[in-house]
Amino acid sequence: MWKDSVIAFIPGALSLRMILVIWVAAVVVRLVNVAAMPMEPGFLLTEDAWLYWANALSLLEHGTFADTASGGRMPGYFLFLAGLMGVFGPSLLAVLVVQALLDAVTCVLVGMIGARLSVGVGSVAGMLAAVWPNLVIMSASVLADSFFMLPFTAMLYASVRFLETGSVRWAAWAGLFLGAAIMVRAVAQYLPLAMVLLVVAVSLLRKRDWCQGLFAGLIFIVAVALPLAPWLHRNVSHYDTLALTSQGGAHLLYWVVPGVLSHTQGIQLDEAVKELREEFQAGTESQGLDTDSMDIFASDRAMKDFSLARLSRMPPADILKSWGYGMAVNFLLPAIGGDLRARNLPHPSFVGTSHLDLTSRIARYMQKASPVYLAVVAIGIVGAVLASLLQIYGFVFLARISGWMAFLAVAGMLYFLLISGPITAPKYRLPFEPVLIILQVMALVDVWLRLRRAAGRRI
Repeated sequence: MWKDSVIAFIPGALSLRMILVIWVAAVVVRLVNVAAMPMEPGFLLTEDAWLYWANALSLLEHGTFADTASGGRMPGYFLFLAGLMGVFGPSLLAVLVVQALLDAVTCVLVGMIGARLSVGVGSVAGMLAAVWPNLVIMSASVLADSFFMLPFTAMLYASVRFLETGSVRWAAWAGLFLGAAIMVRAVAQYLPLAMVLLVVAVSLLRKRDWCQGLFAGLIFIVAVALPLAPWLHRNVSHYDTLALTSQGGAHLLYWVVPGVLSHTQGIQLDEAVKELREEFQAGTESQGLDTDSMDIFASDRAMKDFSLARLSRMPPADILKSWGYGMAVNFLLPAIGGDLRARNLPHPSFVGTSHLDLTSRIARYMQKASPVYLAVVAIGIVGAVLASLLQIYGFVFLARISGWMAFLAVAGMLYFLLISGPITAPKYRLPFEPVLIILQVMALVDVWLRLRRAAGRRI
């Protein structure tokens, strides 16, 4: 079946006309979505969105973060918002419109990546990205995730070109875009370690030249460091640390460890957080430590030490079970679950029932959620299942054609799924949506061409 594929895999480039079509289509879809969003701060600025907004405004007006803890986050999205506020004022509409325009460029980049398989795949991939629910939904939120996708997808394109050519120029571009992406979200901070090995290996395999391989690796690392250098200098100067952020400890203490406890010990997530916070405070006080007087990075180290020690006392099977569950949910969760309009429809908290088994959680949802919400979720689940089946088809197809490309695709997806672990939300799938889109397009194009060929034979 696979060896007689009807898709002609000839690397190419999208025409300027096709690039414009993809971009315009993506802009129109996103602006329609923005037009349907209530432009109310109370609606849009929930959870982390308010944190980003308040700190960007403080950064613009005073040159400092509004709260000390935010000084430990990556500054890319704060700076982006502050820049837009400087031009348009504190306008939520302006932010969402500009994000729509930028996310449309991300869709073009997805098409350009797909075109390295074939122009047909690239064209369809770009158009599918234009209407891809997770991309559309996240572009209309005041969160760093959508903005992160622009440099990250550009890095993916540059990486594909480097794998094709072994050119040091493309290694430099990949590094520069990756550094820019890390400036927005620290979730990608471990990728340079793996990618530099890949850069050196590709150069060695292509040209059998150790010097050129090491040179390409060096250029890649320097390029990654360029966008990060000012932030690292600030952290070394002010906090005497080379760490990029002080988020790791809070992430472990208030999200990861409670997620494992909630899933494996049958307690609610809020209860687990409260229990761990009290245990952490008691532990630090017994050691004579005052976390309130510590700087953000010292406090972060204390939280990490406590959280890792707590995890080390848990049965490995519990941790693996919780991680596996979270990874599966993040891979399959319908994107509509991240839409603020859907989230504001009457429904019980799925996170709040994490202590129950899956059957009980679903039954509770069916009983408590509004009919409109259930209909929206049902449509999302059906779409997610169909998309996943096509993506699996596309992956098997890709593996038969190029094992190393399939391996890299899986490695990239596993990286982000492992990072998010037991914490679940559709946005955690966002970094590898370009891969899923292209896999789905490979399946769609192959099935479509086979059906056309079969129809032609019958005629």
